[in-house]
Amino acid sequence: MGAAGDRRAGPFGRLVRDVARHPALLAGTALALVLLSAAQLGLTWIVKLWLEGPMRSGDAGRTRQLLLLAAGATGAMVVLVVLSRYLAASVNQRLLQGLRDRAAARLLSVRLADARRLPSGDVLSRVLADAGALATFVETFLKRVAGDGLLALGAVGMMLAISWRLALATALLVAGVGLVLARIGAVIRRAGTAAQTEAGRLASLLSEQLRGLSAVKVFGAEAREAARFAARDERYRERVMRVERLSALLLGTVFLATGLGFLAAIGWATVPGRAEVGVEGLLAFCLYAAQTVEPLRRLADVQGQLQRVLASAERVYALVDLDGPEEGGSERLPRPARGEVRLEAVRFRHRRDVPLLEGVDLAVGPGETVGVVAASGGGKSTLASLLPRLLDPQSGRVLLDGVDLRDLALADLRREVSVVEQEPVLFGESLGENVRFGTWDATDAEVGEALALCGLADLAASLPTGLATPLLEAGRDLSGGERQRIALARAVLRDPAVLVLDEATSALDGEAEAALLDRLAPWLSRRTVIVMAHRFSTVARLPRVVVLEEGKVVADGPVRDLLAGSPAFARLFGSQVAAASGAIVAPS
Repeated sequence: MGAAGDRRAGPFGRLVRDVARHPALLAGTALALVLLSAAQLGLTWIVKLWLEGPMRSGDAGRTRQLLLLAAGATGAMVVLVVLSRYLAASVNQRLLQGLRDRAAARLLSVRLADARRLPSGDVLSRVLADAGALATFVETFLKRVAGDGLLALGAVGMMLAISWRLALATALLVAGVGLVLARIGAVIRRAGTAAQTEAGRLASLLSEQLRGLSAVKVFGAEAREAARFAARDERYRERVMRVERLSALLLGTVFLATGLGFLAAIGWATVPGRAEVGVEGLLAFCLYAAQTVEPLRRLADVQGQLQRVLASAERVYALVDLDGPEEGGSERLPRPARGEVRLEAVRFRHRRDVPLLEGVDLAVGPGETVGVVAASGGGKSTLASLLPRLLDPQSGRVLLDGVDLRDLALADLRREVSVVEQEPVLFGESLGENVRFGTWDATDAEVGEALALCGLADLAASLPTGLATPLLEAGRDLSGGERQRIALARAVLRDPAVLVLDEATSALDGEAEAALLDRLAPWLSRRTVIVMAHRFSTVARLPRVVVLEEGKVVADGPVRDLLAGSPAFARLFGSQVAAASGAIVAPS
């Protein structure tokens, strides 16, 4: 069934279909529940036989036989309870693992622009909290709905054998209560969805506050942010309590209906002249009725649980149903690639009223180093994202070695184009694994060479276990300059034909940056390098610089020519040039 069919099936149908992917475990759970219901019903029937026979006659032999049967039924119930619980938990965990894995895989495969539109806290809430809320699905549906349903049906069958009139009254009662459950359950489901949505907002707020903790402290906003969180948390509590109130109302309604109906049925059956059964039969009927009412009571509670589960399932499946993964072309790129980059009339806007790139034409030859400068928000990072196809132009073309990027296989394109960003992404793995990220077969010696080329040999040597030393989350135990150089070493190890440096050395001071670029110069000279920069000391080293203004290329040439003839370049770097006073270094 395709994605559209999945959506039409609804969350319940999709959960059932996902559970059905584990038929052996599911069949084992169902069989254990059937046998458990049979053992429970059999135990009650043994009590009926004892009431009708040995209790009156005092037959010790028959009593011993029934006691042995009762002991066997009890032992079977113990084994079957343990077995059914374990098997149901196994199905549950496989269901959860599959959903988490599918949601994560879809999130990692969708286009970057689509992923960035999702609040990170809400995504985490869906993948972890909402998926975790589904942990009760198999127990709720299989053990309660199926198990208790089987027990209730079996009990009704036994009740029919004792008195069809009383059994009919009980069946009518069950049907009436079922209608009540359905009506209230729909309301609970809507309330549950609202509660889970509020939970996602709460998680997003906390994630935002933790990311901005330094700003919170610097500006003395601790009390304000704590109050914001408390207000959001209060809204979440109110949503949850609405669900709980509705669940309690549902349960109370069932208790009232079953209690009154049970008393009315028994009262009618015992009116003089209408009695169909003796005392023993009536007692057995009551026991079976209890086995009908108790599952019904649990089903009332389950109705609320199930609606909350379905509300969570809707949110998880919304991630699974995100637009399909990135699609690349089929054209292969020979290796080594030449590294010729060309933009033809490229236009891109994040918002209609904010031009970023408006008909940009740019050609960068193989092995050429070019700087791109613009005011803050002027499109440098957008251009950097276009080259590995993290974004696509809304019109125009981006070409590598004469081939439109949309026609290239994504793996080939990204093998030859690496981007090092201002805020490098490091993972909570070892130093070696962070550098090896994307070049999985690199040896420790190759990793060490890349680190040394980026001036990090001393860092690697100083760590307790060298390359195997784990980094804290996002490299929090490193300086900004060290994080940027690790990201640069990752690109060096990748050995691309085109390297894009998007403010990649901004955390280094001018002297450290110059030393790093001098060390890298022989390696960079064999590659096409596009440098996005805002510091004049970085730009001054470059043989060619392109100036963007209002989304267009307004100047292109050597730094000396731009200083003399480009007002846009002067506006960007005039104050820095005055401070540098002769820092321009002519390219060799």
